[in-house]
Amino acid sequence: MKLSGGFCALLLAAAACAVPANAASIPAWLDDGISKWNGANPDSQLRFVNIKDSFVWYDMAKGGTKGQQEMRAGVNNIVLAHGYMPADDEELITTAKPPVMSGKASPKKCWSKSFILNIQAQNDTKEVNGDPSGQRQRMLTSLVCEDTGSWWAAFRVAN
Repeated sequence: MKLSGGFCALLLAAAACAVPANAASIPAWLDDGISKWNGANPDSQLRFVNIKDSFVWYDMAKGGTKGQQEMRAGVNNIVLAHGYMPADDEELITTAKPPVMSGKASPKKCWSKSFILNIQAQNDTKEVNGDPSGQRQRMLTSLVCEDTGSWWAAFRVAN
Protein backbone atom coordinates (compact mmCIF):
# COMPACT_ATOMS: atom_id res chain seq x y z
CA MET A 1 0.00 0.00 0.00
CA LYS A 2 1.43 3.33 -1.08
CA LEU A 3 0.84 6.37 1.16
CA SER A 4 0.35 9.81 -0.33
CA GLY A 5 2.69 12.67 0.63
CA GLY A 6 -0.17 14.57 2.27
CA PHE A 7 -1.11 11.56 4.43
CA CYS A 8 2.54 11.09 5.50
CA ALA A 9 2.78 14.76 6.46
CA LEU A 10 -0.42 14.40 8.50
CA LEU A 11 1.01 11.32 10.27
CA LEU A 12 4.22 13.19 11.12
CA ALA A 13 2.28 16.17 12.46
CA ALA A 14 0.13 13.88 14.62
CA ALA A 15 3.22 12.15 16.00
CA ALA A 16 4.80 15.48 16.87
CA CYS A 17 1.67 16.50 18.76
CA ALA A 18 1.64 13.24 20.71
CA VAL A 19 4.80 14.26 22.62
CA PRO A 20 4.12 17.24 24.89
CA ALA A 21 6.32 20.21 24.00
CA ASN A 22 6.84 21.11 27.65
CA ALA A 23 7.39 17.61 29.02
CA ALA A 24 9.54 17.71 32.13
CA SER A 25 12.98 16.24 32.02
CA ILE A 26 15.74 15.67 34.52
CA PRO A 27 18.71 18.04 34.29
CA ALA A 28 22.01 16.14 34.44
CA TRP A 29 23.16 18.10 37.49
CA LEU A 30 20.04 16.98 39.39
CA ASP A 31 20.67 13.34 38.56
CA ASP A 32 24.29 13.81 39.73
CA GLY A 33 23.10 15.59 42.88
CA ILE A 34 20.71 12.76 43.74
CA SER A 35 23.50 10.23 43.15
CA LYS A 36 25.79 12.17 45.51
CA TRP A 37 23.00 12.33 48.12
CA ASN A 38 22.50 8.57 47.85
CA GLY A 39 26.24 7.96 48.20
CA ALA A 40 26.42 10.11 51.34
CA ASN A 41 23.16 8.75 52.81
CA PRO A 42 23.10 4.97 52.28
CA ASP A 43 20.25 4.54 54.79
CA SER A 44 18.15 7.31 53.18
CA GLN A 45 18.20 6.70 49.42
CA LEU A 46 16.16 8.87 47.07
CA ARG A 47 14.63 6.72 44.33
CA PHE A 48 13.38 8.12 41.01
CA VAL A 49 9.66 7.43 40.64
CA ASN A 50 8.22 9.40 37.74
CA ILE A 51 7.82 12.70 35.96
CA LYS A 52 4.34 14.02 36.70
CA ASP A 53 2.77 17.48 36.43
CA SER A 54 6.12 18.91 35.24
CA PHE A 55 7.85 17.72 38.45
CA VAL A 56 10.55 15.05 38.65
CA TRP A 57 9.47 12.89 41.63
CA TYR A 58 11.65 10.85 43.99
CA ASP A 59 10.63 8.93 47.08
CA MET A 60 12.44 7.75 50.17
CA ALA A 61 11.13 5.23 52.66
CA LYS A 62 10.60 6.59 56.15
CA GLY A 63 12.46 4.85 58.90
CA GLY A 64 15.94 6.02 57.96
CA THR A 65 17.79 8.72 59.84
CA LYS A 66 16.16 11.60 57.95
CA GLY A 67 13.26 13.45 59.54
CA GLN A 68 11.28 16.35 58.12
CA GLN A 69 13.91 19.02 58.83
CA GLU A 70 16.75 16.89 57.42
CA MET A 71 14.79 16.06 54.27
CA ARG A 72 13.97 19.70 53.60
CA ALA A 73 17.56 20.80 54.26
CA GLY A 74 18.94 17.97 52.11
CA VAL A 75 16.73 18.84 49.13
CA ASN A 76 17.64 22.51 49.48
CA ASN A 77 21.35 21.65 49.66
CA ILE A 78 21.17 19.58 46.45
CA VAL A 79 19.78 22.65 44.67
CA LEU A 80 22.10 25.20 46.32
CA ALA A 81 25.18 23.12 45.46
CA HIS A 82 24.45 23.72 41.77
CA GLY A 83 24.42 27.52 41.78
CA TYR A 84 20.76 28.21 42.50
CA MET A 85 19.94 30.89 45.07
CA PRO A 86 16.71 31.06 47.12
CA ALA A 87 14.08 33.28 45.50
CA ASP A 88 12.44 33.79 48.90
CA ASP A 89 13.69 33.45 52.46
CA GLU A 90 10.94 31.13 53.58
CA GLU A 91 9.33 27.92 52.47
CA LEU A 92 5.65 27.73 51.71
CA ILE A 93 3.33 24.98 52.87
CA THR A 94 1.17 23.64 50.08
CA THR A 95 -0.22 20.37 48.80
CA ALA A 96 0.75 18.16 45.88
CA LYS A 97 -0.25 14.75 44.57
CA PRO A 98 2.79 12.51 44.25
CA PRO A 99 2.48 9.80 41.60
CA VAL A 100 0.93 6.49 42.60
CA MET A 101 1.31 3.05 41.04
CA SER A 102 -2.41 2.30 41.27
CA GLY A 103 -5.51 3.98 42.56
CA LYS A 104 -6.17 7.66 42.89
CA ALA A 105 -3.43 10.12 43.90
CA SER A 106 -4.30 12.07 47.04
CA PRO A 107 -2.99 15.43 48.24
CA LYS A 108 -0.05 15.41 50.65
CA LYS A 109 1.27 18.20 52.85
CA CYS A 110 4.35 19.67 51.18
CA TRP A 111 6.99 22.27 51.83
CA SER A 112 7.81 24.26 48.71
CA LYS A 113 10.80 26.48 48.03
CA SER A 114 11.66 28.53 44.93
CA PHE A 115 15.17 29.11 43.62
CA ILE A 116 16.71 31.22 40.84
CA LEU A 117 19.84 30.59 38.78
CA ASN A 118 21.45 33.43 36.86
CA ILE A 119 22.86 32.16 33.57
CA GLN A 120 25.32 34.08 31.44
CA ALA A 121 23.75 34.33 28.01
CA GLN A 122 25.75 33.66 24.85
CA ASN A 123 28.41 36.24 24.00
CA ASP A 124 26.59 37.49 20.92
CA THR A 125 23.49 38.39 22.94
CA LYS A 126 23.33 42.15 23.32
CA GLU A 127 20.30 42.44 25.54
CA VAL A 128 17.91 40.06 27.27
CA ASN A 129 14.57 41.52 28.40
CA GLY A 130 16.05 45.00 28.61
CA ASP A 131 19.08 43.82 30.62
CA PRO A 132 22.28 44.68 28.73
CA SER A 133 24.39 42.38 30.93
CA GLY A 134 23.33 39.34 28.91
CA GLN A 135 21.98 37.54 31.97
CA ARG A 136 18.97 35.27 31.94
CA GLN A 137 17.42 33.35 34.78
CA ARG A 138 16.15 29.83 35.32
CA MET A 139 13.69 29.07 38.10
CA LEU A 140 13.49 25.87 40.10
CA THR A 141 10.76 24.83 42.52
CA SER A 142 11.33 22.05 45.00
CA LEU A 143 8.78 20.14 47.04
CA VAL A 144 9.25 17.90 50.06
CA CYS A 145 6.05 16.03 50.87
CA GLU A 146 5.21 13.80 53.80
CA ASP A 147 3.32 10.57 53.30
CA THR A 148 2.48 7.78 55.73
CA GLY A 149 5.40 5.51 54.84
CA SER A 150 7.64 7.72 52.73
CA TRP A 151 9.03 11.13 51.96
CA TRP A 152 8.60 12.63 48.52
CA ALA A 153 11.03 15.04 46.88
CA ALA A 154 10.12 16.79 43.63
CA PHE A 155 11.87 19.29 41.40
CA ARG A 156 10.55 21.45 38.57
CA VAL A 157 12.97 23.44 36.42
CA ALA A 158 11.53 26.19 34.23
CA ASN A 159 13.59 27.93 31.54
